[in-house]
Amino acid sequence: MSRTSELVKLPGTVAAALFSRKGFLEEFEGTLTETEAEKMATLGAAITLTMEMQGRLLGRMVDQSGWDSSYGWITWGPEMSFVAIHDCVCVVRGQQASFNQVIKAMKESADAEIVKPGKGEPNAGIG
Repeated sequence: MSRTSELVKLPGTVAAALFSRKGFLEEFEGTLTETEAEKMATLGAAITLTMEMQGRLLGRMVDQSGWDSSYGWITWGPEMSFVAIHDCVCVVRGQQASFNQVIKAMKESADAEIVKPGKGEPNAGIG
């Protein structure tokens, strides 16, 4: 069974997607269209890379290590929230989801799979 098909079963989860560091959609399950899923993957990669960069800059600014290991982030709105952990993103209904449960499942899912190069990326055929 795929990572996304397991994650989309979580209470309140509307969609789950895996994305490459370049923003390519790797895998998707849920109620969004393919176009929306592709946009979700692009957004997930863009913000993840931005968060990693900000962590590195903050670490340099305060001269402390440990800020450069961003593993995920969340943004939430009045009805829907966007949770990203490593190479995965879930769209959840905030009032129906347990963020602790979603984050735990996403972290376990990411830890269980070796990260491979994404579609369209150099060495994508490896692994």
